[in-house]
Amino acid sequence: MSEKDMDTRQLLERLSRLEKENSLLKEILENAGIDYETVISDEPSGYSEQYDPDQGGRIHPIEVTDKVANQFFMLFCRGRKEVYELRYTNPKTGRTGYYTQCFNRWDRECHKQKKDNVRCKDCEIQAYKPLNYHLIKAHMEGNDSYGNDVIAIYPMLEGNVCQLLVFDFDNHAAGAAQTDYANTDNAWKSEVSALRKICRILGIDCAVERSRSGNGAHLWIFFKELVPAKLARRFGFALLDKGAESVNLKSFKYYDRMIPAQDMLPKGGLGNVIALPLQGQALKSGNSAFVDEAWNAYPDQLMFLSGVKRLSKAELEKILQKWTGQEITNPESVENEDAEPWEKGNGFHKSEVIGKADLIISNRLYVDTSNISNKMKRDIRRMAAFSNRQYFQNLAMDLPNYNTPRYIYLGSDEGKYIVLPRGLSEKMISKLTQADIPYSIRDKRSEGKPVKVRFNGKLRESQKEAVKAMMAHDNGILHAATAFGKTVVCCNIIAERQVNTLILVDKADLMNQWIERLHEFLVIDEKLPKYKTKSGQIRTRKKLIGNLQGAHDTLTGIVDVAMIRSLKRKDGFHPLLKEYGQVIMDECHHAASDSAIEVLQEVQAKYVYGVTATPKRGDGKEKINEFLLGPIRYRFTEKDRAREQNIGHFVYPRFTRTVAPHHLSKTPYGNAAFELIRNNEVRDAQITEEVAACVKNGRTPVVLTKYVDHAERLAERLKQDADRVILLTGKNGTKARHKQVDDLKHVSKSETLILVGTGSLLGEGFDYPRLDTLFMATPVSGENVVEQYAGRLNRDYKGKKNVIVYDYVDCHIPKFDKMYASRLKAYKKIGYELYSGREDEADGQINAIYDIETYAETFWHDIELAKYSVVISSPRLNADKVSRLIKTIGKCQENGTKCTIVTWHPDVYGIGKSEARMALLERLRKAGFEIYYLEETCEHFAVIDQNVVWYGSMELLAKPDVEDNLMRVRSGKIAAELLELTFGEAKNLQKW
Repeated sequence: MSEKDMDTRQLLERLSRLEKENSLLKEILENAGIDYETVISDEPSGYSEQYDPDQGGRIHPIEVTDKVANQFFMLFCRGRKEVYELRYTNPKTGRTGYYTQCFNRWDRECHKQKKDNVRCKDCEIQAYKPLNYHLIKAHMEGNDSYGNDVIAIYPMLEGNVCQLLVFDFDNHAAGAAQTDYANTDNAWKSEVSALRKICRILGIDCAVERSRSGNGAHLWIFFKELVPAKLARRFGFALLDKGAESVNLKSFKYYDRMIPAQDMLPKGGLGNVIALPLQGQALKSGNSAFVDEAWNAYPDQLMFLSGVKRLSKAELEKILQKWTGQEITNPESVENEDAEPWEKGNGFHKSEVIGKADLIISNRLYVDTSNISNKMKRDIRRMAAFSNRQYFQNLAMDLPNYNTPRYIYLGSDEGKYIVLPRGLSEKMISKLTQADIPYSIRDKRSEGKPVKVRFNGKLRESQKEAVKAMMAHDNGILHAATAFGKTVVCCNIIAERQVNTLILVDKADLMNQWIERLHEFLVIDEKLPKYKTKSGQIRTRKKLIGNLQGAHDTLTGIVDVAMIRSLKRKDGFHPLLKEYGQVIMDECHHAASDSAIEVLQEVQAKYVYGVTATPKRGDGKEKINEFLLGPIRYRFTEKDRAREQNIGHFVYPRFTRTVAPHHLSKTPYGNAAFELIRNNEVRDAQITEEVAACVKNGRTPVVLTKYVDHAERLAERLKQDADRVILLTGKNGTKARHKQVDDLKHVSKSETLILVGTGSLLGEGFDYPRLDTLFMATPVSGENVVEQYAGRLNRDYKGKKNVIVYDYVDCHIPKFDKMYASRLKAYKKIGYELYSGREDEADGQINAIYDIETYAETFWHDIELAKYSVVISSPRLNADKVSRLIKTIGKCQENGTKCTIVTWHPDVYGIGKSEARMALLERLRKAGFEIYYLEETCEHFAVIDQNVVWYGSMELLAKPDVEDNLMRVRSGKIAAELLELTFGEAKNLQKW
């Protein structure tokens, strides 16, 4: 080796040591709450003094006059005047909290007194106390030793405007109120310092307040005037987005910390609260005070505050235009384009990397950041982030979001690496290639060990295509409908790969199914492995296929099945987890659970796959599945499966008579609404009568409900209606349930059978091919749940002619009516047709599901063809729709067709002018329509000639929504049910 090569090697070794040292020192700084970027900045920091331990002593006393209190509130910390919160400490328990002040708080009718979970905004005796300057003076004077004079304001005013933007760096985890929301570590300090640095770089004046606990902070930005909250928040997002180009922001929590937390408030909503600074009592300890970069409180707090520049609306718009390149003409009407701030301008650029990008693929994807810009670091982190649906649902419902992040982030920073989920490797390489950035990859994944195994089965053509698609990649998801044969496909992949494999499941029943299928479809030619007992003895495994469930561990390291939760131990993870060359997760839509994320981020296998029938999740977290397992490589949908089976797939809507009591009819309460159907004798009788009729017609039904006790009652009702009535619930116990499943295999074809169970147990992964009819005894919503439930009928079985889902529609309960509309959309997607009770009619346009794009022509044609009667129930009315109806139905009326409208009373809407709606009703009345109005629940349907029914989420005489769906079915029975439910004695109809 030459002298030159020796020098180069020595330099590289030294560089490596320095990098490790640098990384360690940065970590020490971060743990101490010291921002590395601030320490090394060449820019003037604005301070040089050391931290003063006597923070309270350095603050000059404030003389609180009416003028001072007024200016403090109106010029800087302005919030709603008509309502506020007050801090309260229980002298007996020491528990603290902030409480909305109301004159009726101690009235016996107050819902806080009743503890019935009705929120203040929905309270009928709500009478908020207004905020005044005496209260603000008391807050600033701080004469109450318990701090019970501390005020918290609602920064978002009527009209969705605000005069400040604040980033809250307190701890809002459950129970944190007891310590005044103090943080439990020092990470918040470096976060505040980074955001303060961004403001300084971008020329934005801010005020950093150390909060009351002393272990948290608020960063305030003030405006000269009231500005739309949407504009203020766009400014906040743009500040973070622009700042991240020059400052290394490692956390996505900044996006959660912004107050106001929403662009618009729902009706009656108040928004988030923030405690006012300058709390007199806390100032004595140097807290609730404005501080400089060294965390020293400014001696003259009011003088500092008066020197903070406030931004005007025009300045905000100008700054936004400069940062985003977009002209802000009307911020009140512009959509928040920064809701997903990384969706724009996050392409990589070659100039952002010195040399080449270095990647390591192991259990995760490690990106070396030593030679890349802060902007590119930002864009890399954003690859592993997405919007949290729950956060936005909470906003829409005016629910607190303290523990719900706005964005879900699966990345992390570890030393000099940004660490991403492994499923993003392909995307990372693609982005580097597009930007012409050279890169190197070090593959540290586990190759596993070879296994002699062959496949003992035969694949259908669609299954062969799936295997080919999956084998072309070393990761990815197989999305295939129930009964496609995903387990068989995976067995074939194991045989093709010839490498030791671990199957991950999340239910014991699935584990048993997998073990059974693996023994059936694989022939493994390996010696039984040895293992060491706890006492140190060496023994031989009894089987080549092992399993792990709780303390039961027979893993062989050859082909194994494991409960995913059992792989995590107190001292880490099961030692064999890193030894497999291939890992396959069944029902991988559950990969987004906390336990699955932990395990999958530890997997080092070269090949990692997921299989599922329903990749979408109700909580919107399906991106996590792809982050961890890779993209969907092959799809075989429920509709594909329905075509492959070549039998009819029908949904039979059954309308119930369940009516909500008056206090539940307007608000979609959760458990209270479900109680109406959980304990309903009339509804249960309707279900069980129809189950019994199915059995008499030679069908094999499964009845699914949400509740164990409901399942028990239904099974009791049905016990005389079949030779075998089997109840399967989690209450049975694992051994008893396994015996019941085994008994099912021995039920003869000549015996009639009814299965009753809970959806949580039978709705996913349960396999019994004979089933051909599903009864949904309690409503569900969400595309994935409908697919899972309907999938119980998808198995092939000799003699199966069709499958039918009996869907019970509780149309008088708004919550459940909306859930049915959601199911309609799912049925259409998975290829189900509507069933009217006559199978010869279940095709074409006679029974179909429509959406906003497809319904109009057929609907208005039905109206034109009406001979005897038209009844339309539509809560709201639209002038254009009313005009078209009058024009379309005119000739029918001349021939004697009777036309009836059921709608809301004009005063019920709550918005707009009732006079205009009255005018529409008069137009209809004068055009010969009979009009009935309601003041509560009003369904969405049309019945034509007491035979053709249109029903769904769409209001047929109002403006439709893009998500609306309708069913069209020809059924005199369904038409009669709807008309009886609408015009029956229980309905409070009044004639116009």
